[in-house]
Amino acid sequence: MDERDDEPGLFGLDGRRDPVDGPDVTEPRPGRRRWLPIGAGLGAAAVAVALVVAATGGEPSDADEAPAAATPTTATAPRTTEPPVATTATPAASTVPAAVLVQERAELAETAALLDSAVTLSSPAQWDQWLPAGKPYPGESTEEEMATCPRLAAGLSAALGVQMSYWIGTLPGAGGCTWVPIPLQYGPDPYNYAYVLRVAYVADGTTIESWRHQFYEHQGAICPDVDVPAVAPGAVLLRCANDNTSYTLALPDQRRDGVWFLSADTRSNAAHPASYALTTLVDGVAAAYG
Repeated sequence: MDERDDEPGLFGLDGRRDPVDGPDVTEPRPGRRRWLPIGAGLGAAAVAVALVVAATGGEPSDADEAPAAATPTTATAPRTTEPPVATTATPAASTVPAAVLVQERAELAETAALLDSAVTLSSPAQWDQWLPAGKPYPGESTEEEMATCPRLAAGLSAALGVQMSYWIGTLPGAGGCTWVPIPLQYGPDPYNYAYVLRVAYVADGTTIESWRHQFYEHQGAICPDVDVPAVAPGAVLLRCANDNTSYTLALPDQRRDGVWFLSADTRSNAAHPASYALTTLVDGVAAAYG
């Protein structure tokens, strides 16, 4: 988008520090280990994680990379090491007017047109020790979990105009690494962030073709997707709209037989559209792994 041109070099520096100081990583972390649930009410950013292993790498994170203190909730989320499972129920007839679906597909085409340059991502060789199953999650500490996540919070914050923080996940892993605006929330229903950005990676036999056409929106319509050959051969962009709007870019790994999934999920109160959030995320991930 044009907005990207106003923020050159956001991810060209070392990117070592999140803009938000986090708690000491030895503190208890009640409820922070729950994966995002997968269901019809969530967008593609959450759905994509059901099939992918998180991807990132680089140097270990400093203590300053730890997430900001969470907003207290009335209940503690259950802890689990199991990844969520995608729901692919038989679609019912969608009640959304045809004109709305046409408009959404037009927006998908417009966003795909923004992805007009090659993106070559190579997974770190150190990840192979955890593949194909993925790095165990939850880990021993927040620091250990996020040590293999890219340091994107500072660049995302500058581009989106809000303070972003690492939230949950690890790489490679079933849910990927996720960034959201502060204050962080955990509990039974914390998923109301204006932005939810995720990077995931799998090398378990999943292919882009087996992944696409598997998700639904509007109680029955298949989420549309489109090839984006300018990004990479076989790359696909998926758009879903339910309570929010989300885009997921799937593209092949350059080093081995893996697949990357870059997801941007935005709600109606977000200052920037999901298309801009996605291109911002792509820039950051490309700088980290390109």
